[in-house]
Amino acid sequence: MDQKGFTLIELAIVLVIIGILMGAVLRGQELIKSAKEKRFFTRLQFIASVQFTYLERMGRYAGDTTTPPDGIIDSDSTAWTELEQQQLVRDSDKRHIFNGQFSYGGGRSPYPNYNYIRATRVPGWVAQSIDRKIDDGDATTGNVRWAGGNYNSVSDLNNAKTLTWWFDR
Repeated sequence: MDQKGFTLIELAIVLVIIGILMGAVLRGQELIKSAKEKRFFTRLQFIASVQFTYLERMGRYAGDTTTPPDGIIDSDSTAWTELEQQQLVRDSDKRHIFNGQFSYGGGRSPYPNYNYIRATRVPGWVAQSIDRKIDDGDATTGNVRWAGGNYNSVSDLNNAKTLTWWFDR
């Protein structure tokens, strides 16, 4: 009698191969996610460092338009223009990997005597990672805050909200 079909060993081998492929795909997705977070964090640090470079060169922050300077960035558009004039940034530096924008500001509660960088459209999982690296890991306190609420109470950390970092504190 001639029987056709797969043996249990052949089926087991196919299942192992499928499992390996699934693992590789999932690991690849994690690597991509991690790379995006690192790229965002690097850009955020760069955006802060150019302000410190400008401060060293010019004796004030870019965007501090008061006379005499009071140390508070009060004009985002002026900040970017002045940084571009010093060849510290390009227009494309305003955008980040999650299709959001960076902006500068200062003099806002809870730290009215300090300056911040704001980034729009930041996923919660990225904000949480940045918050742990720079600050206290709590979305509602400290120098890094995320407008999406406390990380533990958010149902989906893929939701994108605004991240604020008081960088000169």
